[in-house]
Amino acid sequence: MDKPKFNIIDGLIVLLVVAIIAAGIYLLSGNNTVDSPETQNTTAVFQLQLTRADESLYNKFLAALDTQETVWIGVKERFPGKIEILEKSPSSRITTNTQTGKAVLAEDPNLFDLTIHISTPVLETPSGITASGTPIRVGEEVAVRGKGFAGYGFVIDLKTVTE
Repeated sequence: MDKPKFNIIDGLIVLLVVAIIAAGIYLLSGNNTVDSPETQNTTAVFQLQLTRADESLYNKFLAALDTQETVWIGVKERFPGKIEILEKSPSSRITTNTQTGKAVLAEDPNLFDLTIHISTPVLETPSGITASGTPIRVGEEVAVRGKGFAGYGFVIDLKTVTE
């Protein structure tokens, strides 16, 4: 029985397979450096709006502001923050006037809308702003908790300050 001859086509196929394997290994292992910004002391100050809060919740947030208590933002992935400013305004909602049938804006004297300015250390990248790996985005609903109080609200403003 004759032994098959090794020809140029067979050599090219072997080189092609070796090149594909080498390229795959290179791409999978790759360069493990991440193009990230230099570590800076960046702080985010964002405004969180809680609607229809009562007086006792306002007083608990006010106590956390006075004592500089750390509050926790988020539900599953939480990150710490400090309350910087607390604003209170009358709560209003759209109701129907039963006499005219028109929609009117009515204030509720027992409830308030709270705007809470919270600061937290963050990492700012071209793809977004994250605090402890959790993204912070305007328009997102988040939870805020402290000792003995909690509330849900929307992020209505977000600014970063590099120190």
